[in-house]
Amino acid sequence: MHETGLIRNLLETAMATARSHGSELRAVTLRLGALAGGSANHLRSHFEVEIANRNLGDIGLDIIEDPDYLGGVEIVSVDLAEPRHD
Repeated sequence: MHETGLIRNLLETAMATARSHGSELRAVTLRLGALAGGSANHLRSHFEVEIANRNLGDIGLDIIEDPDYLGGVEIVSVDLAEPRHD
């Protein structure tokens, strides 16, 4: 499924950002543009399945639907927990 691969890639990108800051991912904000090819609800359900499959706990997802954006799906921001001091 196209959405599953898309969510996996977006989630990996967001988690890599968190790791690079020595932190944990708390939430992701995505923007869906004119070329997204799917609904926010459909994308959200794929996100929830991927989070559950990876046992990642409670990571939030905010979706901004922006039909004026001529792209597909992009990460707008990531919300990180306070950095770990191991």
